[in-house]
Amino acid sequence: MSSSASHTILACAGGIAGAIEAILVQPLELIKVRFQLNHGHNGSIISCAKEILTEKSSGTAAAAGAGTTSIKVSRLFRGLLPELCGMFPTRSVMYSSNELAKRVLLGNTNGKTETSNEETTSVIALAGAFSGVAEAAVVTPFQVVKVRLQAKEHLGKYTNSFDCVQKVLREEGLMAFSNGLSATIGRNSVFNCVYFTVMYKIKQVSPTPQDSKVKATLHSLVTGFVGGVMATVCNAPFDVVKSRIQAQCPHSGNMEYTSTIQALMKIGRTEGVSALYKGFTPKALRMGIGGAVAVTAFEAVCEIAHSFE
Repeated sequence: MSSSASHTILACAGGIAGAIEAILVQPLELIKVRFQLNHGHNGSIISCAKEILTEKSSGTAAAAGAGTTSIKVSRLFRGLLPELCGMFPTRSVMYSSNELAKRVLLGNTNGKTETSNEETTSVIALAGAFSGVAEAAVVTPFQVVKVRLQAKEHLGKYTNSFDCVQKVLREEGLMAFSNGLSATIGRNSVFNCVYFTVMYKIKQVSPTPQDSKVKATLHSLVTGFVGGVMATVCNAPFDVVKSRIQAQCPHSGNMEYTSTIQALMKIGRTEGVSALYKGFTPKALRMGIGGAVAVTAFEAVCEIAHSFE
């Protein structure tokens, strides 16, 4: 269905799918970032969630969790606004650029289904990698704000998303919002390449059922989940590096990571190769669930929009 949808429908469907995904998986996203930024041993997802639920949202990082025992579920959604604001444009770019790249590679720029060229694994992989570059260019500024809000060491420094944007702009300059761009390109390109390729291969072996909408929806959910988890296995090191770089504040004098390659090598050398997979469990769950929900919502929106054409 998506292969014949217009550019506008593709963009809107991707944005809506991204917004739904962001809301559902935000707690796992927060826990993932906390695990990635921690240089020591990480506990369980449950213990991290409990800590976040009871920590203070103001004061210094050292005071986090002190002086209050109140529990607020909203703390698990810290950083949701930049994530949500970024999801619509980035997922719109991800899905639309992926479809457009496939059309260009197939020589089908009009989006018509009557083409003699057929999709191949290499076309799917290349289109996915291309969409990751476009997606990264859009999402990076939002990710910088999100990581700053979620990092434990920055608790109390930023009162909200708008305050974070103002302080980063004033203290670090406009270019600070591009921090971690190369790592984000690596993360998104690898993820999209694997994600779309895995879904394509699964659908080749097990085509989407046409006799039941329930079966078709379940098929999309399972396919998206498997694709999301397998892509996470491949792009996890880039995601860890992205979080580490974006959490750094230049004025603090602690610029531990200067580039994607340098960060990959330093983390591997000082913390062990396994550190490049910190936060893997919440990330795999987040991307698996997110991938399942996103692709299902995307296809549903495309189908609904197509019915009105």
